[in-house]
Amino acid sequence: MPDMLLALSLAAIAQTAEDAPATGLWSTGDNGGRVRIEACDANPDLLCGQLVDAEVLQAEPDRRDINNPDADLRERPLRGVHILDGFEADEDGKWTPGVLYDPEEGRNITRGHVMLVDEDRLEVRGCVAFICRTQVWARVEDGA
Repeated sequence: MPDMLLALSLAAIAQTAEDAPATGLWSTGDNGGRVRIEACDANPDLLCGQLVDAEVLQAEPDRRDINNPDADLRERPLRGVHILDGFEADEDGKWTPGVLYDPEEGRNITRGHVMLVDEDRLEVRGCVAFICRTQVWARVEDGA
């Protein structure tokens, strides 16, 4: 019986990104940022988040990813850039380890997680070396 309970518990934890409660549109709280989180195109078991809006995009809708360290990517439109990429559910209810991208500084943060604080708040945390930054995003709309 304990093995059956363990199997049921693990099945409840293992969720696909398509039905993850973190999907939807989120306000980042910084600079009018809005990110749509959904299953990644390349792997529907992982979560990805694309930049949908920001103050800079309202002022300059055709803004490019000019701070990207990869010169080949500096001409891509900033709208639609993956801010979150490749997050997978773990046994603690977090989505980790994914890549966070900061277009303002043009850098990838490879140690990060996202976790629902409650139905309408999402904790997004990224670390570079020993310096970590956490934001709590507010839900704008559900992913359904």
